[in-house]
Parts: sequence; C-alpha cells; structure tokens
Amino acid sequence: MKKVLTVVFFLLAVFTVLNAGTITVEERTDGIYVITRFMEYRFDYMGNIQEIYSILERRTRVFLYSNDGFDVLDAGTPTFSWQGLKDGDKYSEVTLKFAYDGVEKIFDFKEGPNYTFNVLVNASKDVTVSIPRVGFEQDDRVRGNIFVSGYAKSKIVSIVKFNEKSIGGNLVAGNQLRFLAYIGPYKKTLIKDAFPEDYDVISEMLNSISGLNGWFDYIKYPLVNFFGWINDFTKNFGLTIIIFTIIVRFIFYPLYHAQTKSMIKMRKIQPLVEQVKKKYKDPQKQQEELLKIYRENKINPASGCLMALIQLPVFIVLYQVIRYYQEEFAFNGSFFIWKDLAAGGLSENWSFLIIQILAGYYLALITSQDTKTAWQSILMTFIFPFLFIGLPSGVFLYYTANTLIQLGTTYYIYKKYKIKGITQRELWGLPNKG
Repeated sequence: MKKVLTVVFFLLAVFTVLNAGTITVEERTDGIYVITRFMEYRFDYMGNIQEIYSILERRTRVFLYSNDGFDVLDAGTPTFSWQGLKDGDKYSEVTLKFAYDGVEKIFDFKEGPNYTFNVLVNASKDVTVSIPRVGFEQDDRVRGNIFVSGYAKSKIVSIVKFNEKSIGGNLVAGNQLRFLAYIGPYKKTLIKDAFPEDYDVISEMLNSISGLNGWFDYIKYPLVNFFGWINDFTKNFGLTIIIFTIIVRFIFYPLYHAQTKSMIKMRKIQPLVEQVKKKYKDPQKQQEELLKIYRENKINPASGCLMALIQLPVFIVLYQVIRYYQEEFAFNGSFFIWKDLAAGGLSENWSFLIIQILAGYYLALITSQDTKTAWQSILMTFIFPFLFIGLPSGVFLYYTANTLIQLGTTYYIYKKYKIKGITQRELWGLPNKG
C-alpha cells in the first residue's frame, strides 16, 4: 500500500509548460473560418458572422445569423484580407479585414481563456451596424452603450459594449465604431473579467432575462469563488483541484465515516442475517427477526444509503465547479505531463486511468469479504473510468483525487475498526504462505 501511494504522489509532481498559439484561419468555399481554442467562427465573404460553434467538449452551435452578424447595412461587397501573429504552428492573434467602398470593418481575435473579440468599423460617413443576438428579440436588453442577449435553454449570452448609443434594439450608428463582444457560455467570472468596469450593470441586465439564472447558481458560485481563491495562492490549477478536493472531502469526512461505520456494523451481523433468512421462509416473520437484530445491535440499515444520498448531490456540484474552469485550465500552465487540463481523451487521460484501476483494485481487497465480491468490484473499477475518458483532464483529475482520498480514508477506517478484507493470494486463488 505504501509503495502504491508513493508512486501515486510522485505522479502528482508539478512543473510548468507554456502553450503555443491556438488560433487557425481557413478560407473555404462556404466562408472564412476562425477556429480558436474554444470556438469556431464562420464568416461569409460579405464580412458577416454566419455561425458560431462551441468546440470545447463537443461541437455545439451557439449563434446562427439572422441579419445580425455585425452587418454594415447597405455597405456593398468588400475585399477580404487577414493577418496573424504566428506562434508555433498556429497564431496567438488574428485580424480579419473587410474593405467596402468607404467603409473598413476589422475583427480581432486574441487567444486567451475568454470568449471575447474586438470589432472596429471605420467609415467616411455614419453607417449602421447590427449586433449579434443569441436569444429571442424579446430577451434583448440595451442600456446606454451595452447590449445583452441571452438564450436561457442553453445558457448562452451575447454581450457587446460599444462606444456609441444604440439607435434601437441591436442597431448602432456612427462612423468610428468600436465593439467588445463576448459570445459564449453564461459564466459570471469570465464575464466579469471581460467587462470589469461594467459588470454590475451587465449582471443586472442578465438577471432580468427569465430562466438564465437558476437556484443552482446560489450553490455553485460560492464554491466557484472558493476554488478561484485557492488558485490565487497555488497559481496552478492541477494543485488547486487536488487541494480543493481534499478540503471538501475533509469537510464531509464525518458523513463518509458514518456511512463506512454503518457498513462495517452490517458486515459484523451478516452471519446472523443469513441464519434468519435460512430459518424463516415467511417474509413477514423474516423481516420481524431482522429488525430485532438491528435493534439489538443499534443499527439503522438505511443510514448507510442516506449518507450516500447526501454526498451524491454534493459531488455532482463539485464536478460542475471543476468543469466550470475548463477555459482557464487551457491557458494557465500545465500540471506534470498535462499541457492542457481542458483537453481529454485516452492520450491525455491514460495515466489517470491506470491510477483509477490500481486504486479500485486495492479498495476491492480492503472492503471485500470474499473473492466473488472482490472481482465484481474490480470489474466495475476497470469499466467505470472508461466512461470518463473523454472528459477534460482537469475533471478526470478531480475524479482521480476523490478516488485516492477514498482509498486512504477507507484504509484508515477499516484498520481502526480492525476489519480485514481479503489478501491478494486469496483473490487469485493461491495457497497461503507457510
């Protein structure tokens, strides 16, 4: 056991690797594609955004053109050019330029853990520009020089700050127009980073969109902020995930202890339970005798399940908190062999998979009373982690840290109460030594 834990903690050593550029530009027959670390933007050759897809985990459309792709109304047909700041095989900054007759429109994308980009419109006379909306028209909000649109069902928002006032809805007029646009998931911390001076106003506008906020936010965001507070000290998201997981598991240790203690008590009376089941075939009589055994041994058979049910929603919330920070995982260094904790798949998560299988193997030895139960546990341990293999490495790290903490606390509790599992020789059907 000590050797296994030593290897595991060695694997959790930390060093920093810098990321290269993350942006690419492709000119295709159906448009111009700007692909960042998280998003895919498709422009037509008229200079308007036609579609935006989120590509962080799976390809999901977040915007579809409806005469609102930063169109310069009545501008004519432009010429197109682009340039980028090369960083490795990709770019760290890309600029698209559309030159109309008397009008120039520029889109500027920079890599980073946010969903913002800049738009500049220079014209020899006043022109009208339409701002992208992601929800329905009745959900648009305009206050001063800020436009907000939200789609509650998918938790997507469009927030655009501009240097002039709207002339109505999502239309802005002027001859020197500047826009800072955020089109992406409704994440308050990212929005605050993008619009620090206007966040209070934007937050009030977003809160007025029905369905965009939910009761779950009141639980999630305090934990999100606590996670961020830890990261301010560690400066490394890998360490932050581990420390955050340890703290939360420590807080809920009494529940886990009570659950495990209840399971141990049930194990001790298992021979009596089996005797009752053999002696009494009548279900009602059998139940009466079992309840009598539980009372005599001061055991509540439902307590273990109750503790597990209490912990389950907590760990679901914590999973959501870790998942919340995926964008920042990609741009804040790396953790040991993982350059990008927002990436996933077998090539990124194979080491977590090995740790999960080893930890599950030893948990089965500690907690099982017979080889049949142990092999069932080991089989589930082998299969279950593959369900997580496509998740971002940061989320898989959280899952793995939880498993290792569970292994350590289970080993401690079982040793404290002198509960023995089975040996490796028993598991593999080998004769005992001596």
